[in-house]
Amino acid sequence: MLHYLLLSLYTLIIAYLAWRTWKKTREIAFLIGVALIYYWSLLGAWFIVYDELSGGKGADFGLHYYYLLELLFPVRADNTYLYACALYAVFIIGLQLTILYFAKPYEKNSAPETKPVHINHLLLIGICVGAALLSFALVWKEILTAAKFSESIYIVTRMQPGRFFTLHQLLNQAAVVSLYIGLIAYISGERSRFISGSRAKWQLAAYALAVILVEGYLLLLGNKREILFGGILGAIFYLNNVRYRINVKALALFFVIVLIPLLFNDGLRSYSPKFLTNYFDTSGLEFQRKKEFTYTGFSMKNTTTSFLFSNEMFSGHFAMYGIISKDVPLTWGRSLLSLGASIVPRFIWKDRPEQAYDYYVRAVGAKEGQGYTIHHAAGWYLNFGAAGVLLGAFALGGLWVYLYNRHRRFWESRFLFLRVLFIIGVAAVAAAMPTVMRSGPEVYKVLFFEALLLPAGVLFLAAYFGKRSSAKNS
Repeated sequence: MLHYLLLSLYTLIIAYLAWRTWKKTREIAFLIGVALIYYWSLLGAWFIVYDELSGGKGADFGLHYYYLLELLFPVRADNTYLYACALYAVFIIGLQLTILYFAKPYEKNSAPETKPVHINHLLLIGICVGAALLSFALVWKEILTAAKFSESIYIVTRMQPGRFFTLHQLLNQAAVVSLYIGLIAYISGERSRFISGSRAKWQLAAYALAVILVEGYLLLLGNKREILFGGILGAIFYLNNVRYRINVKALALFFVIVLIPLLFNDGLRSYSPKFLTNYFDTSGLEFQRKKEFTYTGFSMKNTTTSFLFSNEMFSGHFAMYGIISKDVPLTWGRSLLSLGASIVPRFIWKDRPEQAYDYYVRAVGAKEGQGYTIHHAAGWYLNFGAAGVLLGAFALGGLWVYLYNRHRRFWESRFLFLRVLFIIGVAAVAAAMPTVMRSGPEVYKVLFFEALLLPAGVLFLAAYFGKRSSAKNS
């Protein structure tokens, strides 16, 4: 019961600080972002403790994380677990206090009347469809390989990624971001504060076709990270863009567009496009399965329980317990060296420093042939111990609150790119929390390039050409 008492205390403190942050900033991104951090950090603890007290009764209502304990290490609700949960709480609370201290108070009438940035819908739709088609072309070989060996595309691309796999993922992100930003601008209508655009009927029809094309393609691939990021970004940005004057029907439609592929992803990612072998030559293609994947059979019950009781709550959550219980030696900043090395081309620095994730998996003796996750706070702990948890909280909270403060005064930026970066930045960091919480300190490269610069780049292009088209029509 001590575990539940402390979890309740942590949760109340986090909720209170979230309320105080909202009262001071009126920024929904902080509420949603902290909720996502809590999900990946402490929500799973409630179920772990329940299983400990009930003798594993969690399986009766859909929990299915138990195989991870066999592959990683046993997890018990003991004193080590109490300490691990306390460190997660310190990370969240430290991040909240950083934001609360440095955030500028919200002032209702402080912003001058500025026109929203006008975007070009045709360009956004072109980026969306073009990026998806180019991504498809880059993994066409892997798709045919999946068809030949009756495997899912998801397995083939994860076990045997092509040389352009990273570019393929970036293109998927660009496709989703441009699609959702365009939709948000369209449904915001006259209430737009930051971005706006024309509202021709053909644009809505084009976006509907793009939704079917892009989300259907990502379901075929088994990818949901891009949709999750784009969906969170879009929802937060919509609320900011209309100043919380919500069109309920429009927002509900957007949620349906986002949630359908997320809900059915796990159930459909085992699909193999075997029919392609009837139309295309697959000779010469090779594939070797390197590890086993366990799929949940597709049914409404399995799909729902997999969505509600996802192992995302547990896989990274276990990391802190494993590091402490196994007495893993600290690396004293190796992740920061690895982060710096990641921007150096491989032909210059071939043998880069080991990332926190790889070190963690090896140090705890995890079984090979399976993918795992390290929690962001656990990655900082591996580098600098308990002090690293606070350092990580301050670094992430500091970046987030800086973008918030610039967001509140985005019009002061002289350059269009900086304006759109500060318009979207605070929402983008919140949307990236699922990725950040599943990686060590090295994730800042992804945070800067994929979560911040890529959406800002897409919005900049749409705004730049939107401005030019608006000038021609005036």
